[in-house]
Amino acid sequence: MATGRSICLANSPMPYLRPMHVSTFLHDRFLEFGRDLNVDPNKPLLRAGEVAKYVYLIQSGAVRLCVRNAEGGETNVQFFFEGDMVSSLESLVGGSPSDFDLITMEACQLRVLGRDAVLAMVQSDAALLSQLLAITQQRLVDYISLYASAIGQTPAQRYQTMLATQPDKLARIPLHILASYLGVTPVHLSRIRRKMRAGPE
Repeated sequence: MATGRSICLANSPMPYLRPMHVSTFLHDRFLEFGRDLNVDPNKPLLRAGEVAKYVYLIQSGAVRLCVRNAEGGETNVQFFFEGDMVSSLESLVGGSPSDFDLITMEACQLRVLGRDAVLAMVQSDAALLSQLLAITQQRLVDYISLYASAIGQTPAQRYQTMLATQPDKLARIPLHILASYLGVTPVHLSRIRRKMRAGPE
């Protein structure tokens, strides 16, 4: 995977809408060493090409992970909600530029840990390092699952699965952003939704 790997915690068959919560261990680190940050919707937390300086715990709100092509067009890759921890781990730890943008999708209340604090804790706390390594491994599994889903299912099938498993979170994703994630136009996604509401012919 590229250097902009995002990080989050959970166990769910649908990695793009994971119902995840950080462990008590990590949550305590955010409470002890982090600071509160309120961010308006549609604001970047990290831009591609930048080195990640922070790890964010979402207390309320939603964030999206996306990549941009040479013309500036976005493809949304993943979504994060309350209880998720997000950053570009390889960028944060290795100092390499991120390949992804992290952008708030809603107004967010965040708890923030700075890069220096995270690196200091990793160096002194073997348990934290072990958890971060486990997160990295889980992210590889998630992205393989996402890739397989994109190849093996139609956009309508992917939308139907998301609707069946995480309807509340799905309802929070704007139409044009969800369409980008599914690889279709907003008009096409509207047709998919109308057809599903109408039921089988």
